[in-house]
Amino acid sequence: MVRQVIKIDEDKCDGCGLCVSACHEGAIGLIDGKAKLLRDDYCDGLGNCLPVCPTGAISFEEREAAEYDEAAVAENMESKQPETLACGCPGTHSKVIEREECEETPRHDASTSETHLNQWPVQIKLVPPNAPYFNKAHLL
Repeated sequence: MVRQVIKIDEDKCDGCGLCVSACHEGAIGLIDGKAKLLRDDYCDGLGNCLPVCPTGAISFEEREAAEYDEAAVAENMESKQPETLACGCPGTHSKVIEREECEETPRHDASTSETHLNQWPVQIKLVPPNAPYFNKAHLL
């Protein structure tokens, strides 16, 4: 089938990746530091990637290409869905490092006390106070 798809000029491409983010179908990827059309059937030919390219490396061409496959695009994008976080920032995601339980020892002074934190170092003002690694932790 002859249809309109994008063409990427590798000589002009600086590998910034803006087109990858702009392509809602996942048709463009960075390979060896250059943008590449990964699959013809992922490109819908609408060109959301064109205006974001700072070097003008992306253009349209009419050529023999596989028909746009909306079902394949949906399946591909579903497999790439990141874990949803409350604010969208990966740094806010609480993680727990599992370790063996230690025996409770009497606390005499700070120099001999053993920490029960499972995540270290901790900047208390940057983490949620109800994070799971604070369970049974003696901070002060």
